[in-house]
Amino acid sequence: MNNLTAGALRGPGKLALPPLVRARKDETEALVFVHLGRGLCGHDGIVHGGLLATLLDESLARIAISNLPDKVGVTAKLSIDYRAPTRADQVVVIKTQLIEAQGRKSLVSARIEDLDGTLLVEGTATFVQPRYAKLLNTNQVKKVMGEPVNAQTPVHLGDGETLQTR
Repeated sequence: MNNLTAGALRGPGKLALPPLVRARKDETEALVFVHLGRGLCGHDGIVHGGLLATLLDESLARIAISNLPDKVGVTAKLSIDYRAPTRADQVVVIKTQLIEAQGRKSLVSARIEDLDGTLLVEGTATFVQPRYAKLLNTNQVKKVMGEPVNAQTPVHLGDGETLQTR
């Protein structure tokens, strides 16, 4: 599965570290901590708005798709308001929240803030599960989302730490 933030945007001066995600067990809220390097700027020292939109979309997708019946979804609508310039070389937190999940649709919201709590970007999105979702390999989707394919399989968190599920 393709993922910009885990592929092309990963590396020194960009997203040098994997995002740190902390989610509620019921997958209705999550915090995503991301370091933004200088290679992500549109103007010197200011992170490109398109990159912020991508981070917002991928963070919103994580919560939205977790709340869809087959855990497969696409962005149907994304609304973004840029509130303040986002400086490079800092850690930001993306706060996501499920607003509503109904059938094949999820409505989610998010805020990107600096570590002082300054609101930088906020947005909402609607994700839909395509009708063809049942034809897809959902085991691959579950793997990318961090969910074990077999509910009895432990999730390995790194550093030898294991999370038992169900």
